[in-house]
Amino acid sequence: MIKAMNWNRYLIAPLVLCIAYLIFTVLQYDKVKDQNEVLQKANDALFKVQLNNALSSFEMEVNDYTYRSMLANVSNAAVLSELTTFEQANDDLDISLNNLYIALREDKSKDLTLARIDELRNIFTMLVRNPASKTATERMNWITDETFFDNKNE
Repeated sequence: MIKAMNWNRYLIAPLVLCIAYLIFTVLQYDKVKDQNEVLQKANDALFKVQLNNALSSFEMEVNDYTYRSMLANVSNAAVLSELTTFEQANDDLDISLNNLYIALREDKSKDLTLARIDELRNIFTMLVRNPASKTATERMNWITDETFFDNKNE
């Protein structure tokens, strides 16, 4: 019996250390989880700002300055979209924004894309209301496919 008590004494210290480590790990996990949620909300909010900025640039009269602003806002939204919860809900969001950016950037489709500025304004209005809108991304893909990726325009 005395031998068993000595043996138990040697088990208590590692057991206490394991429990303390487990408690520390759980607390750290909760802290990191909270930080990730804050960061995710910030990414979503910043993405919404970029969508609003893009919409504003599509509402302006197009000149060199507003066109560069439009290009920058669409590019920023495309980059940020991958980091949002909206991308998780709509897997085409980042691709459609990136393809629109490419279409606006390329000289061969710039005028064709700008000719559809009213449609683009409507698409960005939908995205501002619902950043995960599949209808908006489908329409955006249709416009960019028709203007940039259609071989008839070359």
